[in-house]
Amino acid sequence: MLRFATTMLLVALSGFGVQPAQAQSVTAETVKEARKVESFDLRADRMGQDYRVFLVRPAEAPPPGGYPVIYLLDGNATVPMMEKVIGPNPPEPYGSAVIVGIGYPIDGPFDILRRYRDLTPPTPPEFIPPSRDGTSVIETGGRDDFLTFVETQVIPAVETRLPIDPQRRTLFGHSLGGLFSLYVLYTKGDLFQTYVAADPAIWWSGQAILREQAAFLERSKGKGVPPGTALLIETSGKLVERPLPPADAERLKHLRSGQTGREVAATLATVPGLQLAFHDFAEESHGSMLPLAVADTLRFAFGRSPD
Repeated sequence: MLRFATTMLLVALSGFGVQPAQAQSVTAETVKEARKVESFDLRADRMGQDYRVFLVRPAEAPPPGGYPVIYLLDGNATVPMMEKVIGPNPPEPYGSAVIVGIGYPIDGPFDILRRYRDLTPPTPPEFIPPSRDGTSVIETGGRDDFLTFVETQVIPAVETRLPIDPQRRTLFGHSLGGLFSLYVLYTKGDLFQTYVAADPAIWWSGQAILREQAAFLERSKGKGVPPGTALLIETSGKLVERPLPPADAERLKHLRSGQTGREVAATLATVPGLQLAFHDFAEESHGSMLPLAVADTLRFAFGRSPD
């Protein structure tokens, strides 16, 4: 398991512009001494498919109220990134963080097609972008089933294994995962206390998330959000276009137009009681910002501003 975690660290970081040489200081032995990385598979009751849950146990004893916990979507990629940030000898208070990655039973960092389905609302065909390979069928509409899986199976599985503080849960997502993170805040905001939406795909399905946002804003008038609710939105500044036929490239550009995380953050600044932070990675792309956003998530989960 430790060899797997270290291998995944190198794979995940190299996929986002960080060279393996930069990660070589974290070896299997140093991880072993500091924190315990394990994984287990869960079959989702509603979808009938297996997911891989990555669980990082702190070396230190739990605080009086239980460990704070950070749930990372795309866990195959993001858990190794987070462990790189925490390191073998984490400074206080980061060593007390339980890290949970929700991923897939695969060897690579991402299961692109399954994450499309798990993180999106039902999407009309005219709003579905061209697939990366030009032939795969993109299925959508599984976000409510996935949210139920997280709430009723993943969280209980973690909390039966470790003493967790249920008032210190953080959810991180990037891209479609960032969109999902906002959806959870808007519709079931008491499930987590801290949310991070890294470059959220606000454009998805004709910006359908803005309807849930409007309903959230209406419900929040006067009463605000549950005490202690915090949200970090981060965006990237450099566009890296994937190679597509001209017609597909133009269509994708049109689909991705409209509001971004920046405009959403400005709108949510009016929500009473919401502890809101915004950070723009002006010199980073959608992909290269991911390990930086993961690092910011650790700091934000402990009440500290992103760098």
